[in-house]
Amino acid sequence: MKQFGKYLFILIFYYFGDLSYGKPFDTDLYLEKFGYLDEKQPGKQHDEQSRKNAIETFQEFAGLPVTGQLNEATLKKMLAPRCGLPDVIKPSDRIPPTGNKKHDLRQPLQFNAPGYKWDKKQVTYKFAGFTRQLPASSQRRAIRNAFSKWEAVIPLTFREVSSGNADILINWVYRSHGDGSPFDGLGGTLAHAFFPGESDISGDTHFDDQEVWTERSKEGTNLEIVAAHELGHAIGLGHSNVDGALMLPFYGGYDPNYKLNYDDIRGAQSLYGGKQAPRPTPRPRPPPRPTLRPRPTSRPRPPTRRPAPTQKPDDEDKCSIKFDDIANGPDGRLYAFRYRKVYKFNSNDVGIERKFPRNVRKVFPKAPNNIGAAVYDRFNRKFYIFKGSRYWRYSYNFQLDPGYPKRLRGWYRSIQAALQEDNGEIRVLKGSEMSVWREDFTNPPRGYPVNINRGWPGLRSDLEAAIRYRRQSYFFKGGNYFRYNDRYKKVDYRKAKAGPWLGCGRVEPK
Repeated sequence: MKQFGKYLFILIFYYFGDLSYGKPFDTDLYLEKFGYLDEKQPGKQHDEQSRKNAIETFQEFAGLPVTGQLNEATLKKMLAPRCGLPDVIKPSDRIPPTGNKKHDLRQPLQFNAPGYKWDKKQVTYKFAGFTRQLPASSQRRAIRNAFSKWEAVIPLTFREVSSGNADILINWVYRSHGDGSPFDGLGGTLAHAFFPGESDISGDTHFDDQEVWTERSKEGTNLEIVAAHELGHAIGLGHSNVDGALMLPFYGGYDPNYKLNYDDIRGAQSLYGGKQAPRPTPRPRPPPRPTLRPRPTSRPRPPTRRPAPTQKPDDEDKCSIKFDDIANGPDGRLYAFRYRKVYKFNSNDVGIERKFPRNVRKVFPKAPNNIGAAVYDRFNRKFYIFKGSRYWRYSYNFQLDPGYPKRLRGWYRSIQAALQEDNGEIRVLKGSEMSVWREDFTNPPRGYPVNINRGWPGLRSDLEAAIRYRRQSYFFKGGNYFRYNDRYKKVDYRKAKAGPWLGCGRVEPK
């Protein structure tokens, strides 16, 4: 009976929509509006495979189990209050796939919208109108507080003006209001903002006046939190799919202690750089201690023993090796590194491909032995290898790019592990710390490095390898690996890696 009720719920919503507000809900229109489906050609319908792919992409972006089916959880998420901007690049505009990985076909919208940013240090804004639901002073305070979240992490300032032209116009409107993006009444789309650029509406931010806007209340929709999200778009950011990020498209309710997530900060600083952190005041040095003469001793020194011969890394049994690092490859395979060798995993990602391991330089020309870290940037299609104070960059077919290796500076020297998050951010680990990295970063952006436990609570230090694999994070140390649960911010389990990764003994799922 319970199962019948579940299917009845899905059937009602699929055909009749959100009955509580008396308006039909068109799933195809929703998927088109937010980038998951191309717009229908006149007189044509979407084929079932396109619709299934779109639902899978939405489920993946929203952190739901990927089934391709329009189930209850998926419909519930679609009906959640949200921002009016797209989440992903529509299928016809995506980069063609290069391998056999599904995520090539579901390429997410890059977090920072390339080319959309303000070319000035001070941005002005003006209220073109107000809502009658809150005092004007409350609305001004909410917008000011929302701007201050971004001001704290990037070198932009925002100033309200009451007359003349302004870079950003803020207004409360409803239904069709002249910008080509009509609102839909109570529920659904709450607000939208336009990226910086050369058009007349660049940066403009609109709130649906048919929503119930509140402040410091769990009732209705909190204006300040929605404004902080929309103003992220107004400075050039797209949507994030990182759990806890302010730039998630879905409204998560009132949180009096809301703040920018590391992903929000990384996105903003990738456009504008970080604010210059104040220099710490140097501590006075203590006076030198007096040198004490060592006492004479008549004890004979013990004889020096030669260390026992150790097994060379190249002679290690494959089922007992430690990874220097492990990375996804542009061909959809996994590559693990150990001293002079590279191991290519087979198509099932369990066990080693024939003719491997191979000398690392046979696969990656001029690569160093005993690498520090490796990571594949799937958005820019570049493979990076790090060691000491240098990094190597490889393009198609693992060809070393001209001008590489290049220098790493400051904290970025001696990176131990690296992985790329689903939003494209490359995170690098060293000792007990983690930072974000891009080629144009000479130093970590403001707020980094941070303790590894800030990014992955409960994770240990001095990790030797890391990878993002099938939307899960894995970390390696010694003969073990750890799977990390991003949703619940904890280590799921620790296992011996020989079986699941190297195809040795009893092979268990990863």
